[in-house]
Amino acid sequence: MNTLGHAAILVAVFVAIALIGQRLVKGRVEIEVLEQHHSAAEGMLGVVGTLFSVLLGFMVAAAMARYGDAQMHVEQEANCVASIFRLARGLGDDDRHRLRQLCRNYSNEVVDIEWKQMAEHAKINHGWEGYQNLWEGVVAVVPENDRQSNLQQAINDAMMGVGEHRRARLILAQQDLPKALWIVVAFGSIITIGFTYVFMSQFPHVHGFMTTMVATTLALNIWLLSAYSSPFSGELQIKPMMFSMLKESVFNVPDTPTRYIHDSGPAKVGLDGKPVEGKLDSKPANDGADSKSTKGKVETKPAETPAH
Repeated sequence: MNTLGHAAILVAVFVAIALIGQRLVKGRVEIEVLEQHHSAAEGMLGVVGTLFSVLLGFMVAAAMARYGDAQMHVEQEANCVASIFRLARGLGDDDRHRLRQLCRNYSNEVVDIEWKQMAEHAKINHGWEGYQNLWEGVVAVVPENDRQSNLQQAINDAMMGVGEHRRARLILAQQDLPKALWIVVAFGSIITIGFTYVFMSQFPHVHGFMTTMVATTLALNIWLLSAYSSPFSGELQIKPMMFSMLKESVFNVPDTPTRYIHDSGPAKVGLDGKPVEGKLDSKPANDGADSKSTKGKVETKPAETPAH
């Protein structure tokens, strides 16, 4: 009951029941008798209508909050997968190719298989294989240096984020409002519409129009409650836009190492501050000149003092 067709059917049913009830009351009870109970019915309608409107409003607001949470979890799950894909570019060749392909496979399963099952409120079984394979690929990363160790830690954090948001998404997709709440909503709607019959008017068309407006308002609010309670199906279905964006703009990057990796060690710098090639000599460059200048010097001895 979460498509526009369902909304139209619900409005038609509510209006039909309300008008049929109005006609039955009008045929069995005189308007003068109803007018005698206007003051009492007005006070009771204020209490009942306020309680039911507050209850229905809170239920719709809670359903909208759950809908927003579901949308947030989908976006965060896709962001974590994108982080794994991007961070994998700094790993070795084997780990990079394996992780990136596993990210692609996982996203394809989410979009092509899981989303259809969530729309049908079916139990998700197929996608767990791709999720498990992605986990195994992450824990199998073998860092070759300190830089890759840091990347591995970031990839592990992103993978834990994927698991957390994935579980929340699947739970929200399978949850629904309890039947007890739907029973309360149904009886509250019947009572609210029933109180409108007490205020029967001398102009049946005017009263019928007002009753129709009340029934339509109740029906649309109940439809909103149902639609927001099923975030992955119906007219307000959350689309896998983030995962589709990954396939279109992120996963098409070639699986090549980044251009700015310097795993061979820090660049060697000469005395003038410019990078040099080869091994730096720790000895000064003017050793030969110093030896030649030493050879050219005349050795002097102190003059001997004559003996007396």
